[in-house]
Amino acid sequence: MAGDLSDFLEVIVREAELVERFVRLLEQEKTLLTEGRTEALTIAVEEKERLAADLNDLSQQRARHLIDHGYTPDRAGMAAWAAGHAQHQEAVAAWNRTLSLAAQAKELNRVNGQLIQLHMQFTGQALEILLRKEGKLDLYGPDGRSTTSGDRQINDAV
Repeated sequence: MAGDLSDFLEVIVREAELVERFVRLLEQEKTLLTEGRTEALTIAVEEKERLAADLNDLSQQRARHLIDHGYTPDRAGMAAWAAGHAQHQEAVAAWNRTLSLAAQAKELNRVNGQLIQLHMQFTGQALEILLRKEGKLDLYGPDGRSTTSGDRQINDAV
C-alpha cells in the first residue's frame, strides 16, 4: 500500500511537470503564429501530441488510484483526496499547480485557435484573389463603375 501511495504521489507531481511543459509549448506555438512562422509549427504539434498522450496516461493512472480508494475520478475526487491528505504537501501543491496551469493552457489554446483561424482566413483570401473564376478581373472604368467580365482592359482615361 505504501508503494501504491508513493506511485500516486509521483503521478501527481509528474502530471504537473508535463502540464507545465505543455503550457510552454502552447506559448511557443503562439509566438510562431504571431510571427507568421507557420512552417515551424510541425515540430511543436508533434511534441504536443506526445505530451497529450503522456498526460492522458497519467490522468488515467490518477483516476484509477482515486477509484480504487473510494474517490470519484475527477476534480472533486482529487479535491477530496487532497483534503484528507494534507500531509502530502508536495502532491497537493503539484495538484493545485496542475489546475492553475490547465486553466492557462485552456486560454492559450483558445488564443492559438483564433490565430490559426486568422491565418486560414488570410490564406483563403489570398487563394481567392489568385484563383479568380475564369480569370475575371474586377476593374473600374472611368465612370467609377465595375467593368463587365469580358472587358479586361485597364482604362486610364480621365
